[in-house]
Amino acid sequence: QTKMAAPPPRPVKSAAKPWLKGQTDDLASLANLDEAVLLEELRVRYDEDKIYTYVGDILVAVNPFRSIPLYSVELQQQYNDSVKSAAAPHIYAIADQAYHSMVRTNRPQVAVISGESGAGKTESAKYMVKQIITLCHSGAEGAALERKIIQVNPVLEAFGNAQTLMNNNSSRFGKFTQLLFNSRGSVVGAEISEYLLEKSRVVGQSKGECNFHIFYYLFGSPDAAAMGLSRPDAFPYTANEDPQQRQARAVGLFKELTLALNDVGFSGDEQRNMAALLAAVLHLGIINYDAVYSDNDPAQMSCPASVPAKIAELLRVEVGELKQAMTINITMTRGEVIRRPYLVHQAVEVRDAFAKALYGRLFGWIVSQINKLLAPSMNDKQASLHSISILDIFGFEHFQKNGFEQMCINVANEQLQSFFNQHIFKTELEEYKKEGIDATKISFTDNQPLLDLFLGKPIGLFALLDEESHFPKGTDASLVAKYKKEFGGKNPSFTPARTDDPVFTIAHYAGSVGYTAHGFLEKNRDTLPVDLVSLCQGSKNSLVADIFLAEITATGSMAQVERDARGKLAEQVKSMKDMSMSHKRATTVGSHFTHSLRILVDKMLQCNAHFVRCIKPNTTQSAKNFVPDFVQAQLRYTGMLETTRIRREGYSYRPPFADFMERFGLLAFSPTAKIAPSQATCEKVMKASGLQGWLMGKTKVFLKYWHVEQLDKQLRVFQSNAVAMQQICRGFLARRQKKKILAEQQQHVRASQDFFAGLLRNTKTILARLQASALQDTKRKGVFPKSGPTEARPVKSEAELKREASIMWWKEKEATRCAGMDLRGNFLPWFHGLISRKDSERLLAPRHPGCFLVRVSENRFGYTLSYRIADRCRHYIVEQDTKGRYALVGVDKVCNSLNELIEWFQRNRINDDGDMLREPCGQEVNDNGEEQCDYGELLPAGQSGARRASASPAAAAGPPPVFRDRKPSDLAAKGSRPVPVPEDDDLPPPPVARGLKPK
Repeated sequence: QTKMAAPPPRPVKSAAKPWLKGQTDDLASLANLDEAVLLEELRVRYDEDKIYTYVGDILVAVNPFRSIPLYSVELQQQYNDSVKSAAAPHIYAIADQAYHSMVRTNRPQVAVISGESGAGKTESAKYMVKQIITLCHSGAEGAALERKIIQVNPVLEAFGNAQTLMNNNSSRFGKFTQLLFNSRGSVVGAEISEYLLEKSRVVGQSKGECNFHIFYYLFGSPDAAAMGLSRPDAFPYTANEDPQQRQARAVGLFKELTLALNDVGFSGDEQRNMAALLAAVLHLGIINYDAVYSDNDPAQMSCPASVPAKIAELLRVEVGELKQAMTINITMTRGEVIRRPYLVHQAVEVRDAFAKALYGRLFGWIVSQINKLLAPSMNDKQASLHSISILDIFGFEHFQKNGFEQMCINVANEQLQSFFNQHIFKTELEEYKKEGIDATKISFTDNQPLLDLFLGKPIGLFALLDEESHFPKGTDASLVAKYKKEFGGKNPSFTPARTDDPVFTIAHYAGSVGYTAHGFLEKNRDTLPVDLVSLCQGSKNSLVADIFLAEITATGSMAQVERDARGKLAEQVKSMKDMSMSHKRATTVGSHFTHSLRILVDKMLQCNAHFVRCIKPNTTQSAKNFVPDFVQAQLRYTGMLETTRIRREGYSYRPPFADFMERFGLLAFSPTAKIAPSQATCEKVMKASGLQGWLMGKTKVFLKYWHVEQLDKQLRVFQSNAVAMQQICRGFLARRQKKKILAEQQQHVRASQDFFAGLLRNTKTILARLQASALQDTKRKGVFPKSGPTEARPVKSEAELKREASIMWWKEKEATRCAGMDLRGNFLPWFHGLISRKDSERLLAPRHPGCFLVRVSENRFGYTLSYRIADRCRHYIVEQDTKGRYALVGVDKVCNSLNELIEWFQRNRINDDGDMLREPCGQEVNDNGEEQCDYGELLPAGQSGARRASASPAAAAGPPPVFRDRKPSDLAAKGSRPVPVPEDDDLPPPPVARGLKPK
């Protein structure tokens, strides 16, 4: 066992001075780190725009509340499998660590991003997703997924965010995003889970706060008047908002949301149904109830009759059944139907529960639809997938008045703090004991007793809350009385009020919080009468029916109903009304909360965790404003000092001997050596590294967080040497191959030179003999040639030779296949000869979109398809494969003949833009009414290229093609786009030498 030592000083960049304030990237390396030093370092770095700081493995991010150039593409490239100390702290570095840890270990990763509202958690999550997708090099697929995730953010923010006292765009739900990767490390899909949606905000908000954004956007809808929406202050659920503040922006915001919904994939009918449901929720808030004489009399609706009628119209249900379900509770006991009118307070609870249920189920349905968009393909689903998860959840909340929602949020943060303790320290202590390592000098603050106070069964705050919620006569005061009886004076974390008011105080890890129990039972019950559920299940609004036919899971989320299952479930609507006679207790909000919290922690415990603590520098959301007291409170309740101490004292990396040797064995042994992993061999590696402060257990090596970085840094020397050796070897092989190729090339050149030299000699010899023979002939006949210079024969240009070669190719190869001709040998109206690109555009310019022609290329053996679109022409190469089949470059369709290919695209779209070949472009007509055929060079000798327009090839070609509509599925099946043809002058010349015929 070696002696424990402090971590060595961190490597710093060239201009850094670690003895100066703000120059230390990792504050855990400071010798005397306390609360004051931590606060001062963050303040100095914040003033210098260094918003990211490490505290061990944890990244602290301070929101600058302004744009800082920290997220460029060049900066992203610096955080790619990089050493932690090689670059400044950044959210990209956490993404880099998570991705490469997943690739190396095949273990799922999770990034826990915490902080209070407005601290920048959501933006940090966005940047992390962006960097991970960049690192995985998934190309177009990864970019498409990133675009989809970006598209869903405005939708989730509109329905899940609201203006609070702390933040104008506060997330009022927890989001757990899982990025899914295949075995190659490429991203293939994503899944979003939502937790703890603050549904109570729908029916009431604190002073100075607002409802969810979507309700205010709705007033900017062009259908707002038809839905009965005038101004936000006319509806109780949105009356907290200044109507003039958002009314001017409502139209623009609604248009932006509509574009986002279209991009995500929501149909027009679905969007109209969503708007109708949201409008119905707003109208529900107008309904009021009065008793005839006293509070014990049945409740009666006191609003205008038009209000329930408008709600019924929007939800597409019967208005009479709606009014009955909201005023009368119908149950069945032993076959007898019992009708109990609601009292006023009961009717109000039913109204609010109905509004919350409509909105909560709608939000769950939206998340379900988004997951369908982000889901991996069926092939990827069947394969083994790895994952990186990002948890973005609201932070600890402490207001002047704290209710049921704050208690749930703070318990969730307590659970996350416990997870942090377990990940960082508690599990380590158990591991130390198992491995025989002394860790008695290390201690930590365990908040498990406080979690037991909240989540314990059968006696715990939530268990007692559920119990009291099931008592019809239970009240908030009776609930707090039970709390006092069970925990007052017995649990140090619980302090009851000294008065009879239903309040109590809990000593959280972040500080003591006083809770007011007003509304605890009502919010926890959140019960919806079966009559209202059945009414919505039978709605003619398909969205309303779907979300109420769907099953609510144990976590409170909605299990989406498939469309083909609606019929079967709708048959059960009538029988659902009889469920009221069942004695089964309804699941409470607290039960959903505790169950979902347990599942979330179970998921996270299976992952390797990374932590990001977001800090809000001030309450006014202003730039360059660091308020020490406000930041200090956040540092205290985020447990950063405890974190610092745990990271310095604990051993965060504990690989088994086999894993350690596989990763670091090269530091002490040859790459080819077969070394059995053992305590002795691991010790040899650590001694060879020269590091101190590590411990050796029975089956594992215990390393501090900075040990791994130092070992990886030493390994990079070997990796650099290996790369250098590869460069030398590859250079040697390349040079040798180049030398061989040059020698072969020179040999071919010499052989060619010898061949042409011999050919020239033979030509001269033959020519001399011919001249001698001719001279002898003339002498015999007495005729002598006139003296004087002989006339030189004209030499053809390269363009002329190319043109002749193309004509010869067409006559020998294509004419025999009747390319562009009908059965009688006449050219089809779309076929043209060797015309240039400019000539084809001139012919197509006055024509309608879809007019097309096929021309023989001047500079290569092949064809070019040209056709007219709205404002210009498009040109595509027609290529032939080795079997002589024809295809457009970039399109999978292959045809045996050119005619068949053109006929195919007269019936089918060429690309995703919907281009089709609709009308063939005939030949140009002169003033005499004759077609000036441009394929005269291709005709047999003696045949004319001009004829009367009335005898156009179109008449000989038979009836025009019939265009058939195609299904969208056929279009979606096309996975590529045609490749545009470059200018003819840019194409390489065909391989035709002068005087040689094409093959």
